[in-house]
Amino acid sequence: MRVVLLIFIVAGVGVFTAQAHPNLQDAMWVRVEPRRVDVAVNVSLREICVAQSIAFGPFGAVDAGVVQAGVERHRGYVLAHLVISAGTGSLAGKVVGVTPPAAIDQAENTFYRYELEYPLAGPPPAELTLFHDMLEEWPYAAGTAWNVSYVVRLTKPGAAAADVRLLPGGRHVTVATGWPGTVAASASPPPANRWRTFRDYLRHGVVHILTGYDHLLFVAALVLAARRFWEMFKVVAAFTCAHTLTLALSVFDIFRLPSFIVEPGIALSILFVALENILWPDRSRSRVRLAVAFGFGLIHGLGFAGGLLDAMAGLPPVGVWIALVAFSLGVEIGHQIVVLPLFGLLTLGRLKCEAGLHAVWLRRGSVVIAGCGAYYLAVALREQVFSR
Repeated sequence: MRVVLLIFIVAGVGVFTAQAHPNLQDAMWVRVEPRRVDVAVNVSLREICVAQSIAFGPFGAVDAGVVQAGVERHRGYVLAHLVISAGTGSLAGKVVGVTPPAAIDQAENTFYRYELEYPLAGPPPAELTLFHDMLEEWPYAAGTAWNVSYVVRLTKPGAAAADVRLLPGGRHVTVATGWPGTVAASASPPPANRWRTFRDYLRHGVVHILTGYDHLLFVAALVLAARRFWEMFKVVAAFTCAHTLTLALSVFDIFRLPSFIVEPGIALSILFVALENILWPDRSRSRVRLAVAFGFGLIHGLGFAGGLLDAMAGLPPVGVWIALVAFSLGVEIGHQIVVLPLFGLLTLGRLKCEAGLHAVWLRRGSVVIAGCGAYYLAVALREQVFSR
């Protein structure tokens, strides 16, 4: 009874203060004209509310006038936190318009398009350097920052397709404009940079998982109950196979589920596995646990895809495969950064301490994870009501 009470106290404290997942994926379009650089930036309603301190009221009530005022104030924020440089200096731009969404949906999926214009003093530059630090001054939670990244599509003169790049927060990305007569354009065009695509999406996968505490909590609950390396390997392998399968199906538009099913499902998986560790510890090392890891892994794969689909838009077929493999590998690297040290510490603890302490660690650790799972479940359910 005390375990259940503790779990729901943790959930109850957080549900009315929590916000959405810290990973936000947006889009940006860049076009170089003879006398200016045109930029269009998709900004989610979530970002506007965070940056402009707009709170959702009970059951998602947000005053339309307050939102509109925040959208207008956000013009200056976008301009100040997006830096575009040509040569040795930054370009001075202005916001020339804001296009509202056709309809208001979930806060993360409702986008306002800010249109910016950067006049050029001289001829079109050979390269542009892009940088942004959106929401970096606003914490998502204690010790956790918002992670905003952009899929940048640079339209080049005479090119049939746009050059697609990832622009993470706090990093500079340099792109060749391809404008005729520039040094970069007059040189022989380089082959498709598959290594760059692999590197970008590998890092995207690592960052995505290391900032996705819901996924890490699920894996930690699985590892916490494993006493031997082989047990740990099998259960993590089952989870890996499952989420890789649904990630691929989602990317190729074969099977998808809406976020109002996926997000609560991920949170429920954390709570279920942690309670299984507490109430049926022996079952945590059976074939039932493998089935649980695989089944919930299918849901987690759809959650991974949520941050990847926009990031892969515009890539050629070969690039999609490279991005998918790199992102999946990045996710696994992120998992192992947590799994291997955790299992090593647990193994060392079992060797140094009394055998009975393993059950104590399993129970207490699972109580904490179950509390976090209940918290995420409450937040996920709240988001479906408050952000519609």
